[in-house]
Amino acid sequence: MFAKFLTIAAVVCVAYAAEKADKNGTAIFRAFENVDPNDLSCDPEGHIFLLLPHFSDCSKFYMCAHGEEVEFNCAPGLIFDFQLQTCNWPWATTCQLRDPQHGIGEEGSGDDIIGLFADELEKQPVDTVASVRPISPILGRYNGIINCNRADAAARQVPYKGDCQRYWRCVAGIPQVVFCSDGLFFNEFTQQCDFEANSKCIQEQEDELKQEFIKYE
Repeated sequence: MFAKFLTIAAVVCVAYAAEKADKNGTAIFRAFENVDPNDLSCDPEGHIFLLLPHFSDCSKFYMCAHGEEVEFNCAPGLIFDFQLQTCNWPWATTCQLRDPQHGIGEEGSGDDIIGLFADELEKQPVDTVASVRPISPILGRYNGIINCNRADAAARQVPYKGDCQRYWRCVAGIPQVVFCSDGLFFNEFTQQCDFEANSKCIQEQEDELKQEFIKYE
């Protein structure tokens, strides 16, 4: 167990370098491509955000919360995408399960995790973003939205203001924006891409016509 933890940080950093392109030429950021989930375990200190596959059900996954695995369900019709660390459409990913002998996760409804993060949500103005197609990392460990220097923030994902399909997360200590798949929106409470009705996202839209009116004398 301890040996697993010693390698997890290095695996996470290396894994984030993997990129591919979809049929439209859009870069697809596969965070954990070629990584065996059986070699990973939750960070006992809770400093690293990590989602792990279920042992028998593709529609379920485990979220690391304070060093423990807590079971969650993807929205109906979606399955867990380990490489992208989010729930995704079945046609867009491949189901990847863990071997039962490598450990047993802690069952939970998913509601308990909200209680674990409740204090952080009240104390810090962090936003979240989703992940399927990546953008270039933002320089610096703190961009005014998510502070990757703080363990409580680095272990979470934050919504992206102005776009419910995007969210922020720390990648190797650097804030990065990620996209949900088409038709999915970031759900701050489950920390996953979800259906719009479940995400409860309020998108702040600016008036595109602001200061564009012509005044005739």
